[in-house]
Amino acid sequence: MPMKPLLSVALLLCLISGPMLGQDASKQDSLLKLAREAPSDTAKVWALMETGKLFLNKQSDTAVFYLNQALHLAESIQFERGVARCRINKAVGLYDLGQFDTVINLCKASIPICEKLKMGKELVAIYNMMGNTWNLKGNYWLAIEYFEKCLEAMKTATVPPHFPVVVNDNLSILYINLHLYDKALFYASGSLQLAEEIGDEATIGTACQHIGSAYIGLQQKEKALTYFQRAVDIARKLDYHRLFTTSISNVAEILAFKGDHKKAKALYEEGLAVSRKHDDREGLVYNLHGLSLEAFNESNYPAAKKYAQEGLKWAQEMQLSSYSYALYLTLSDIALLEGDSKTYTTYRNRYRELRDSVASGALVHALQELETKYETEKKEQRITQLEQEKELQQLRIRQKNSLILGLTFAAIALVVLAFLLRRNFRNRRKILDQELLIHRQTIKEMEQERQLNIAAAVLQGQEKERGRLARDLHDGLGGMLSGIKQSLFALKGTALKPEASSAALGKVIGDLDSSIGELRHIARNMMPEALVRFGLKDALEDYCDHLRQAGALDLHFQAFGMEARLPQETEVVVFRIAQELLNNVVRHSGASQALVQLLRDGKRVTLTVEDNGKGFDSESLERVQGVGWMNIRSRVSYLDGLLDVRTAPGKGCSITIEFEIS
Repeated sequence: MPMKPLLSVALLLCLISGPMLGQDASKQDSLLKLAREAPSDTAKVWALMETGKLFLNKQSDTAVFYLNQALHLAESIQFERGVARCRINKAVGLYDLGQFDTVINLCKASIPICEKLKMGKELVAIYNMMGNTWNLKGNYWLAIEYFEKCLEAMKTATVPPHFPVVVNDNLSILYINLHLYDKALFYASGSLQLAEEIGDEATIGTACQHIGSAYIGLQQKEKALTYFQRAVDIARKLDYHRLFTTSISNVAEILAFKGDHKKAKALYEEGLAVSRKHDDREGLVYNLHGLSLEAFNESNYPAAKKYAQEGLKWAQEMQLSSYSYALYLTLSDIALLEGDSKTYTTYRNRYRELRDSVASGALVHALQELETKYETEKKEQRITQLEQEKELQQLRIRQKNSLILGLTFAAIALVVLAFLLRRNFRNRRKILDQELLIHRQTIKEMEQERQLNIAAAVLQGQEKERGRLARDLHDGLGGMLSGIKQSLFALKGTALKPEASSAALGKVIGDLDSSIGELRHIARNMMPEALVRFGLKDALEDYCDHLRQAGALDLHFQAFGMEARLPQETEVVVFRIAQELLNNVVRHSGASQALVQLLRDGKRVTLTVEDNGKGFDSESLERVQGVGWMNIRSRVSYLDGLLDVRTAPGKGCSITIEFEIS
């Protein structure tokens, strides 16, 4: 009975940008709104791409629709990083739709961009996608080539710990199918080691199954038995029925080979029962064939024939050719011993035909794989050669044009220089030097004035924050603590009844709880712990949650591209700007809903605070002398950023701050 590995080829998806925002419908509306109103085209690309990703593995045609829009926009603005990511996600959608040739072309087109921009995770996703695609197309060698490239790319990329486990597992299966058992053993052992490191018992079980299959191919049945038995134990523990039915049939076959037919038969019967319970048809084939062989060994030919015929039915239904011809061989042997020569001849001929067909098919398949690989490599070499010739030709043209342009500019410069020298060169030089000195002095004075204004505004903001802190401590926390003190003196100076004493003490404890809450509120306003420990995104999200819980304001927070932290000074300044804007919303806008969006696109960061409040006349901001608004402006100036205010009476307010980080 041939050994069969438990297939576990999985598609690894590279999740690129964008946090989870809630339910799909609300996420879709939010992202599409961002795609329409985003301040930059790159942000629109991200929003359209994230919208498409919402439908991957569910509505692939819808996913491809949005991803196509994102890809066309990214290509039109020459946004290479966006182009690569949109192509990869589009390939995922087309993979589910079965358009494998287009998947391969998209992946190939993305590789140069990812290598140029050092996009490690994206390269991992591309190579894994191509490995899975070639495997489904039946070209095992090309699948192996790309899975091995995937493992190599993982060495310099940050990926989830299960990624290398799955890829090693896939390689072990492919090499088992190609009967290259040394290679299969190498990758299956690597999969087992990685699975043990992350504690993934299900993957440990499948890795043991594949190691056992490799040892069977290497004719080392004792070692195979150890790993198959471990796979059975894990499958039994996890109720992993497919692993159980396959592994237990392999254990039973080795025991039967060693002569322990009683135990082998019991294991086959257990495997058959689990296969019937879970409608596991591959398990039915393995265990029915095993029971047929055990009945044959006991000379119980009717039972052997019954098991073999049922196994043949399931094997033919599942197109398991190698098992079908093995079952024909068993049935022909039974017919021979029963004296039915006609049936024997029929089964024996079917066995030979199917065996030869499987062997011929394997040979043709191997030749086709080699031919495909050869043609692919030849095409890639020709493409590379043409690209190199084109680049060389373009380089020569650029060099020639640059030389002509340089000589032209040189000649013009000489003519202009001669003309200027003939005129009063010395006087002109003095005038230019004086103008340059005055200009530099003016710029220096303007810069000093700007810095002084920023410093003064920052100091005013700090004084305002200190004053607010002092008032909070004096009026809020101070008053609470004074009340607690008076209550404690009252307890000390009077002999209250136990009931009254208990009530007074309960009031003191309640006042202490209120004081602690007030102290936490003051500390949150001074410097949130989340900002120091986790960064701007988590701090803003925490502050929005705090405001949402504190009042009737329905406040939402969204962030894109904020996986990496900003410089600490920048995070503090941006947090204070957002804090001031949100305080204005709470105190002055009368809004019932508000939205805070934080977007990072490369070095550019955008903060937007919107509300549906009463709004105001934007021109009045030029006349505002309040410290809060001056503080916002000074901090935006400190960031060298741009401030955009869009509002009108009765139409809410949207304030956007955009700046670049060094």
